[in-house]
Amino acid sequence: MQKRSLKNYTLRYLVIAILGIIALWAALFYMYIIEEVYDNIDDGLKDTRLRIMHEAESDLEILLTREYDIARFRVTPLPPGDYSRKSHIYNSKMYMPYDDDDEPVRVLQSIFSSKGQEYQLEIYTSTVEEDELLEDLLTALVVLYIALVVSIILINHFILRKAWTPFYRFMEQLRHYKIGGRNRLDPMPATIREFDELYTELSAMIERNETVYLQQKQFIENASHELQTPLAIASNKLELLMNRPDLTEESLVQIDEISRTLQRLKRLNRSLLMLSKIENRQFQPSGDILLNDLIKQALNDLEMLITSKNTEVAFREQGDFIAEINPDLASSLIGNLLKNAIVHNIKGGILDISVSEREVVISNSGETPLNKEQIFERFYKNEQNERSTGLGLAIVKSIIRLYPFLTLEYDYEGMHRFTLRKL
Repeated sequence: MQKRSLKNYTLRYLVIAILGIIALWAALFYMYIIEEVYDNIDDGLKDTRLRIMHEAESDLEILLTREYDIARFRVTPLPPGDYSRKSHIYNSKMYMPYDDDDEPVRVLQSIFSSKGQEYQLEIYTSTVEEDELLEDLLTALVVLYIALVVSIILINHFILRKAWTPFYRFMEQLRHYKIGGRNRLDPMPATIREFDELYTELSAMIERNETVYLQQKQFIENASHELQTPLAIASNKLELLMNRPDLTEESLVQIDEISRTLQRLKRLNRSLLMLSKIENRQFQPSGDILLNDLIKQALNDLEMLITSKNTEVAFREQGDFIAEINPDLASSLIGNLLKNAIVHNIKGGILDISVSEREVVISNSGETPLNKEQIFERFYKNEQNERSTGLGLAIVKSIIRLYPFLTLEYDYEGMHRFTLRKL
């Protein structure tokens, strides 16, 4: 689902509320005006009825008016009976010669008696002008309604945009913020209390994160140094011990095993340090790197390992794979992928490398597929191997996470295949 900005989200419900309120107000106002117009017409008809009934007492000619004339009333004699004296007013249509058409009229119908005779008095008045007035009023209300709604929407849009400007500037700073850069947030020149509180709290949180980051970075560097020094001293002493002539063959074997264990610890220490640096983003900015050259260099560095495994290498270049990546991370990425393909290859197996503009495919011989969900986890090893720390592919995956335009996939079709793809 597509997400909306807070400004548009607020404006949406504000517009809905305004539309409803103004529409209700306009409808009530229009009904009130109609009621007032008809009240005035009805008052005029009632006044005319009273004057006609009064004149009929002295002028009997009025009682002989059987058809509507210029006076707009007629009198109809009724047979004797019990009639209601309540006036009845209703809307009707009547032929108007000047328009040659039926036009709306308002009719008052009333019963009165004169000289013992019951009469029905009907008075009408044209409502053409009043209806035109109401139509004009309705049109004006619709125009006013649209103008008000559009005006309120525009005013609120500009007011909200101005009110949220400091927030958007603040978000822009957060987008460019990188931990470890010691770049503080610029204060927001806002008079809104909530924005000031947001700036204060986030600034304090960033300061805490920076402090923790620096402490962690210092700890990692110190721990790495403190570990490397005794490991190097221990390795040197073992080498000196192995040169003693009084050692038995069994002692030499045991010392060699200890030496290999120390070497593995040194590799493990370097790998963990590398992982920590990657995850803490402690590397310099990126540049355009040609991975073809890095692959050639890595193959040259791993030549002894390739020879010891009697691995057959096939390297095909179908294009230049160029990526904007940190050079050290790029070397580590390619080196770990190739070393993984060699170390975990079978004796006398195949290492196939294919490079194009958008893909680097590294395949190696293997009898069983690996677990796709676990191969990139730390210390995952499909088989025990003293040359493996179980961190190579974890380092590779951590590097890939730093660059969204790169993806790494694993699949097995008779051979283990890792595909580095550029989106």
